[in-house]
Amino acid sequence: MVNSSIPATPNLLRLLNRQTILRLLEQSVPASRTELRDKSGLSMPTVSSVVKELLEEGWLLEAGGGISQGGKPPQLFKLNPDARYIGAIQMNHDKIRMRVSNLIGEVLLTEDFPTLHIPAKDLCALVSAKMKALVVSSGGIEEKLLGIGIAVPGVVDEAGCVSDAPEFGWENEPLEDHFQLFFNDYQVVVENDVRLAVMGEAWRRQLLSETMVYVHLSHGIGAALLIEGKLYRGAHFAAGEIGHFIVDPQTISKSTKQQTEQGFFESHFGMRQLLEESENRWEIEDRLIGYLAYGFVNIIALIDPEMIAIGGDMPLLIEGFLDRLREAVKPLVRNMPEIYVTPLGNDAPLYGAGRCILESSYNPNFVKDF
Repeated sequence: MVNSSIPATPNLLRLLNRQTILRLLEQSVPASRTELRDKSGLSMPTVSSVVKELLEEGWLLEAGGGISQGGKPPQLFKLNPDARYIGAIQMNHDKIRMRVSNLIGEVLLTEDFPTLHIPAKDLCALVSAKMKALVVSSGGIEEKLLGIGIAVPGVVDEAGCVSDAPEFGWENEPLEDHFQLFFNDYQVVVENDVRLAVMGEAWRRQLLSETMVYVHLSHGIGAALLIEGKLYRGAHFAAGEIGHFIVDPQTISKSTKQQTEQGFFESHFGMRQLLEESENRWEIEDRLIGYLAYGFVNIIALIDPEMIAIGGDMPLLIEGFLDRLREAVKPLVRNMPEIYVTPLGNDAPLYGAGRCILESSYNPNFVKDF
């Protein structure tokens, strides 16, 4: 989506047209110029010009001839998955995870290493050096690398400044600026890990305009929203902080009326409860699932999503978690969305970090818009 305040200059229109063609070929089987015209709404001269440009730059490949309608079979085109490459980094409290993938998300290079709890700028320097070494370890990737997407915990503003990340002790930490110092030849995007998870989930499911929510259930509880295909961040970049939901007023004592570092929802109904309590396991699970269901009902009532993807470790620790949660939610809502556990596991933020870079290469205004 392009920021409406930016005038539609010829150069911007050209970028938008490129974005349209690339997205169509990314989502579908090989297509002819006529099919691209019909699907995009662009004129045939515009489609032909864009296709020619993308072929010359290596983004597209010729894919043989299509079905003839009485004349010469039309030339088909497809996305070249190895035209460019994307770097992705996930920064966790205990581990740093790095991936390099191609344009369709196939992972080509990977490396994980323990997190060192050192000053933020020093950590960014260390991670950058390791990513550069990973990239140059395979010939031909460095010169085609589009950029680096970085998934981090906490509240991340439009400038890539991170706050409310107690795992690292970050508060108003300009992580994107730190990384840009070391990745000065590449585009860098720093974003909240759960937001990137919903982007990764949508990418792998080839969703374009759906409304979906990604809910992370682990030691912390958080969510991210795609509304009609667009990432929603909120007025203060804190949309999705459902760890602060209140589903039981009894969890709020008179001495803790103020906002807490860990939200009421996640402190009382997060995974910690499972790990601390060993007796009456089934009852504890039922209680947690019941209150989680209240949280899901609130999400469904407010957003009316088509689907809710669940990530994190909690679903793995509770036998029959998904069926039990669905059964608890269904009687309480009018419109029941699809609720499922992500098949991407802990890799969803990494896919999203790569997708963020890919989107910003298609559309330079992507990061500003979202």
